[in-house]
Amino acid sequence: MLTSTIATIASLFMLFAPPPSTPPASAPKIPDAVFVAEKPKDPKGVAEVRKTAKNGDTVVIAAKIGGRAEPFVKNRAVFLVADRALKSCDQTPDDLCKTPWDYCCEPPESKKINMMTVQVVGDDGKPIKIGAQSTGGLEPLALIVFEGTVAEIDDKGTFIVNAKKIFVEKADKKSPAK
Repeated sequence: MLTSTIATIASLFMLFAPPPSTPPASAPKIPDAVFVAEKPKDPKGVAEVRKTAKNGDTVVIAAKIGGRAEPFVKNRAVFLVADRALKSCDQTPDDLCKTPWDYCCEPPESKKINMMTVQVVGDDGKPIKIGAQSTGGLEPLALIVFEGTVAEIDDKGTFIVNAKKIFVEKADKKSPAK
């Protein structure tokens, strides 16, 4: 009798016990190999590349991170950049903008031809599920040169590049921080 009671309790324990834990999946991250120590050769500005680029083209672009108050997409390796020829608010004398990377003084038509989206994608072709800000030196107003493949471009303003290599230029110590 005692044996059958113990067996019943053991069966109930097995029935209601939590399943054995599986090892946690590795957290997503932007591969270290994406950030390169040598600047990709022959970069062009966003506006110049936009004029001739087609889906699937390999491009090399010099840009500055920015385009809105929050240029980085939360929980995705996606961010906005602007052509370096476009002046951010910190380059305008006496401008005290708290988010100088949002280009709030630029007219919409200028933003449309001088801004674009950069994303780092995984093996599935989708943006990696981790925010890119602070990774490898990526911050608002950082100067970058990146190489990648045009994922989407159209005449409505969409311009997305899947970055394969990102070079982050060292900050200029001479310019004052705002």
